[in-house]
Amino acid sequence: MRKFEIGDRVTVRETTSMFHTRTQAFIRGHTGVIVEYRPEWVIPEDEAWGREDGREEPFYVVRFKQTDLWDRYTGFEIDTLETECSQRWLEAAT
Repeated sequence: MRKFEIGDRVTVRETTSMFHTRTQAFIRGHTGVIVEYRPEWVIPEDEAWGREDGREEPFYVVRFKQTDLWDRYTGFEIDTLETECSQRWLEAAT
């Protein structure tokens, strides 16, 4: 079940994972904006263990300002980074 819509501000949960995950450590704890919805897919941890019939959940493409991600970023203020996150890694931004 889809929890977020395009344009929603979300924060990536700041937690660790003992298994394979596609949620990069450098985006954890940061806030971005949903820019695209992807259909439900097998979660990365189940897929990594070959469980093609594993648990499924929605994925979202989240856009972050690069100046928010890296304190020493020297590029332009408008530079962004987009990456895909599974729904359980996201929470509504406050």
